Amino acid sequence: MSEQRSLIKPHFLNLSTTKNSLHGLIAERNIEQPKEEYRDLSIEPDKHILVLHNNHQNELEWKINGNRKKERFRLSDLIINPAGLNANPHWETDVELLVLAINPTFIQFVAEEMNCPARVGLFPRFKFRDKFLDLMTRKLVNEFEHKPKPDLVYAESLTYALVSHLIRKYSRDGNHKQPIQKNGLPPVQLSRIIDYINEHIGKNLTLEGLAQIADFSPSHFITLFKNATGITPHQYILKRKIAFAKDQLINTDHSISAVALNTGFADQSHLTRTMRKHTGLTPGEIRNS
Repeated sequence: MSEQRSLIKPHFLNLSTTKNSLHGLIAERNIEQPKEEYRDLSIEPDKHILVLHNNHQNELEWKINGNRKKERFRLSDLIINPAGLNANPHWETDVELLVLAINPTFIQFVAEEMNCPARVGLFPRFKFRDKFLDLMTRKLVNEFEHKPKPDLVYAESLTYALVSHLIRKYSRDGNHKQPIQKNGLPPVQLSRIIDYINEHIGKNLTLEGLAQIADFSPSHFITLFKNATGITPHQYILKRKIAFAKDQLINTDHSISAVALNTGFADQSHLTRTMRKHTGLTPGEIRNS
């Protein structure tokens, strides 16, 4: 991978990043090097930072309110560093970290959707474990590393799930009751969404764009869409892409690479991997069947 600097903390050596593809959140895989002189207690982070330790055992030293602490971190240990808190962290040796930077206004937006009663602030947490945060963080980072064309609907769904979990478990005002969504999308909105997906299957669909068309917030839209169809928006779009691709392979003479681009896949190899995984056949086998 080419060396570049992190968008979250410039002293990090960045291995991969979502850049600004996601609303309110940046996810990165970084290397932090302890010998770099980056400390400045006058600089406070303006975003909530979630750190997932992704390396061999390593010792972290940090300082809060004049108290210096030291702990040995292992694979999958987590840190929550709220906006405004400079803990002045320092690792013993080079360490690989999966890092999320979450805009406080985005946290508040999701909290309001969840009917939180007041302004939400995250608690600082150092060296703890949470299997859900671990899984969501890895999925987000991986989505932008191992695919030629990240699925933004899927990535945005992960983002909302992760932020909702943070609010419920690690915020001062996360105690609330979410409205129970028993019904699915109303037929008019569902029909509008399905028509839009079918007409734009080869375009860069996003969760926020679909939610806006349905006139619901993204997190409510995910729930209502699944209640109506039995699957998530991401799963539905993938099924439609595969169906459209199969139809073009069987009923047109377009090249396989053209079919891939027409149906929203990054390239022919992306289409081939997806087809083989979900149908057991390659595009060539489907065409010749």
